[in-house]
Amino acid sequence: MTDPAPAPIRSTGLRAWTVRPAPPVAPGPPPVPTVPAPPPRSVPASGGGYDRVGGSRLTGPGAVLLAAIITGGLAHPTSADSQVLVVVWAAMVGIFVVGVIAPLVAVRRVAVEATSPRDATVGDDVEIGVMLSGRSAGLEVRALDPTGKWHRAGAPGAGQVLHLADQRGLFSLVRVEVRVTAPLGILAAHRVHNVQLPWAIEVAPRPIPARWHAEPAPVVGVDHAADIASLSGDLVRSVRPYVSGDPPHLVHWPSSARLGELVVRELDPPAPRGQAVVVDLTGLGPDTEPAASYALGVCRAVLAAGGELLLATCEASGPVVGQITAPLDAGRRLARAVPGTPATVPEGWPVVEIGR
Repeated sequence: MTDPAPAPIRSTGLRAWTVRPAPPVAPGPPPVPTVPAPPPRSVPASGGGYDRVGGSRLTGPGAVLLAAIITGGLAHPTSADSQVLVVVWAAMVGIFVVGVIAPLVAVRRVAVEATSPRDATVGDDVEIGVMLSGRSAGLEVRALDPTGKWHRAGAPGAGQVLHLADQRGLFSLVRVEVRVTAPLGILAAHRVHNVQLPWAIEVAPRPIPARWHAEPAPVVGVDHAADIASLSGDLVRSVRPYVSGDPPHLVHWPSSARLGELVVRELDPPAPRGQAVVVDLTGLGPDTEPAASYALGVCRAVLAAGGELLLATCEASGPVVGQITAPLDAGRRLARAVPGTPATVPEGWPVVEIGR
């Protein structure tokens, strides 16, 4: 994938394509764990110069044919053989010219469209749907950034390419390279297409597992009795006489025996528990991606324990802060996170600062 904005049948006339530890979270700035560096953005393809990205170049048979043409042009045949050799030499020149011009024309007649899922995680193989229009047989396609493997195709046609999501971020286009050698296999004509995706793909960091110690949080407008009762339980405020429709489990039997009538407990909802995670990626250098991965691990730990999560980051549009209710939303927010001063967290929230 390439950096676009501030940022990869079932066959239909084409065969299907395939390319081929955890610190506790506590208030205060925790250390950022060290993880292996992410894979490079471009993986060298096999095949040396012939397989480099873009341009056009002779194939092996094409180079042999060109050498034969040059050798024949420099030769001095005897008069008896000259007529036959001239005919052969002219035939080789004709074949060479057709073999060079045809793929150059064909590769420019192929148009490419692509689709992708909206969400991915660093290290995932993402299914990129590729649609080819135009008319050409014997072509090959591959995804770039990082460079993938070649796959035989035909235009028109459609298929899927597995493309490695090797970098966190927001990507709105993908680069696809088309190679045509038909009809004679003499020249490999390449063309790179920068294909705009229908929607940007958000590549989240791969989370580093973390543990969360619950802390009270000033959460407003959430039904905590239903959402996070497992953290602290309901609190008994008082007892009152039983009325028809009260749940049987609320009956307070010791008080009922003492008073001689059924009484039930009146409950206060449990105190809300939550965590504010502040992510500042400014000036981290090689620790930028480990910090983002650790931040996602913290967010997942809070959500898995039933806590309320407030995430403060900086995006291309500026500082952002807001409550997160699902791991998918946390991944999207961190996919969009960029170096910069994060938004300010409201008072009262227990804060974990990552990257500062």
